[in-house]
Amino acid sequence: MQGFSSSFLIFFYQIALGGLLALAGTPFHEIERAFYKSTAGVLYVIALIGMWGKSSFYLQSLGQQFSWAVSLEVFFHGAFILSFTYYMISLWGERQAFRARSFASTILSGVVGLVLSTLSFHSSGIFSIETLLYPVTFLLSALLLGSVTVGMLIGHWYLIDTGQSLEPFIRIYKFFVITLILQCAFFALAPLALYLLGNAQSLAGMERLWQRHSTLLVTRVIVGQVAPLILSWMIWRTLLIPHTMAATGLFYIALLGVFVGEILGRQILALTSLPF
Repeated sequence: MQGFSSSFLIFFYQIALGGLLALAGTPFHEIERAFYKSTAGVLYVIALIGMWGKSSFYLQSLGQQFSWAVSLEVFFHGAFILSFTYYMISLWGERQAFRARSFASTILSGVVGLVLSTLSFHSSGIFSIETLLYPVTFLLSALLLGSVTVGMLIGHWYLIDTGQSLEPFIRIYKFFVITLILQCAFFALAPLALYLLGNAQSLAGMERLWQRHSTLLVTRVIVGQVAPLILSWMIWRTLLIPHTMAATGLFYIALLGVFVGEILGRQILALTSLPF
């Protein structure tokens, strides 16, 4: 079982990776490059903080006993940061092919690194329900964290560029809502799948979650899923007016709910080894 510090540091990695995945859904030629520079800069700093925090865990793990899983995780996390660095450099140049390749390699290395990170939170074999559920859960969390972050940041851009078309904002909004709905549906089905097909560790974790940490779970669902769903409807209503400033303010509140919910999820992960 991983401690809260190790579980929490995945949070930074997920914001950075999810934010880049959300940016991939924006129309690159309809928004000024300054938006991508500022948004990618925020995500890059978050990624560096996550890597800096994880470095001590990597050194400790590799120092105690060599592990191929940890070594590959370190390699792909490092490749993610390096590729992200190249992408940041490309935003200040005109080499579009270099920008596209560096962006694609950042996404690829980031997703592989995130999948490898899930291996340390369960002890199941490769052909197990945990091997499927954990990466999907981590990726959905990354998409949700990234989309709500980019949604808030793109809302700020409309305060600068008041003549910008609403289409990019609506795209990010839809990205956020679809991801939130998928996460809610997945969280409703994952406990049943683990109960029917999970290993002994997962079953013990579920029993511990229901008996000792049910309040934490309910709070996580209300704050991190129910409240953002309500806010997403309010955001849509303000975009129909349209009132981008109000929509950005609501995205702020949704971001706080999602962030708090995901942090509570990391606490559940640390206490039970379950990715809820």
